Amino acid sequence: MLLQVDPVDSFSGTLRVPSSKPETQRAILTGTLAEGTSRVFNDLRCDETETMKEACRAFGAKITEHDGFLEIQGIGQSVPHVRRVIQSRGSGLVFRIVTALASVQPSPVVVTGDATLRNRVMEPLLRALRELGADIESIVSEDKAPVVNWGRGLKGGTCRLPGDISSQFVTALLFAAPLAEGPVEIEVTGEVYSPSYIRQTLASMTDAGIKVFASEDLRHYQVEPSAYQAQDVTTHEDYTSASYLLAAAALFPGRTVLTGMYGDSMQGEFAIVPILERLGVGLALDRATSSLTVDNPPGSLCGDFEVDARDCPNIVPTLAALGAYVRGSLRVTGGRLTRFHKAPRIEAMAAELTRAGVDIEVLYDDGICDGFEVRGALTYPGGVTLSSWGDHRIFMSLFVAGLRMRSANRLSGFEDVRLSFPTFLEEFAKAGVRATAVEATEKEGADER
Repeated sequence: MLLQVDPVDSFSGTLRVPSSKPETQRAILTGTLAEGTSRVFNDLRCDETETMKEACRAFGAKITEHDGFLEIQGIGQSVPHVRRVIQSRGSGLVFRIVTALASVQPSPVVVTGDATLRNRVMEPLLRALRELGADIESIVSEDKAPVVNWGRGLKGGTCRLPGDISSQFVTALLFAAPLAEGPVEIEVTGEVYSPSYIRQTLASMTDAGIKVFASEDLRHYQVEPSAYQAQDVTTHEDYTSASYLLAAAALFPGRTVLTGMYGDSMQGEFAIVPILERLGVGLALDRATSSLTVDNPPGSLCGDFEVDARDCPNIVPTLAALGAYVRGSLRVTGGRLTRFHKAPRIEAMAAELTRAGVDIEVLYDDGICDGFEVRGALTYPGGVTLSSWGDHRIFMSLFVAGLRMRSANRLSGFEDVRLSFPTFLEEFAKAGVRATAVEATEKEGADER
């Protein structure tokens, strides 16, 4: 099935931004590792947070969903029961954290995932865990998922990781480190990309009572054996999800109000707000009502702009969609981490937008795909079939890009919004966007395969 998305002449309304996926996942995890009962208020319920909950239940946590919050009975320092196979589906974060945590318990555990996960880079994490005493083997392809963790303990010591592949490696080691037999030191080599995700991890651990030292440049960490403490956590808005609504609002003159916006965030993707302000879009936060008003005057999105995406990789596809309508140019660099995501996101967006007639050029740094430059126009013909490349963020960004085209596009992968933004289509429908599921033609099906 494909989704036919009709273009619109305007975009406005009152729309709700979902809660933060990374904040919810980290809160579920600290609640699981704590002794006692924790609660997570305003949690996000989507496929990837459900995957985290199922993985934590596999370690013995009791997680109950209530209206507006989760209740978690944690396992503390003990691991009363661990399933022999833990399913991570397509979540790189879940796979990496579960693989690290499985090292500290006494029996073998297989950690697996779907086809997209099995293609993702895992070697730096597996090597670092082995340096700390873990006994891990890959089952199919060397240093890839799935793995078997023989559960012979995490001794402690020093390990090293590259900083330019995934911040999730550091996050996984940090969460497991307090449960090791001895102190753990983590050394990160090279430039640290996505530092905001690491800071979110450090904050969630500190709030749960873990004493962890991190150098200012996030290249050195020290963690002593210690216990997680139960707590109540309230999650706030997800700025990656908000970026799609904000970008759509920026494509049309008018006013849009986003609710569920609190304004205080450690998320790197908060960068979408100052980026839009630089592009001429007006944004006003009302803390009393937890809302963000977008006032987009005629004539915005004009000029030549450059954005460094090293700390906001998840909005790189959104910026490509937005850049298609910047009359001038939008140059985005520092997005090299996206080549390790569910799809190579820069190449994917460039290929699909080019198919739609957008003038976009991929940028390389030392032979590595690092960003793009797009020279926008007022509109495009549309009427094309576009692929999500199996990546929910590619789908949502292409959805936004098609709203100002002259004819409806047909997009693959619309079911994948459930991974992080289950109400995506409903929120856009509130703003007048019409999207209809249609059967793929024989040619469209062949192209997608």
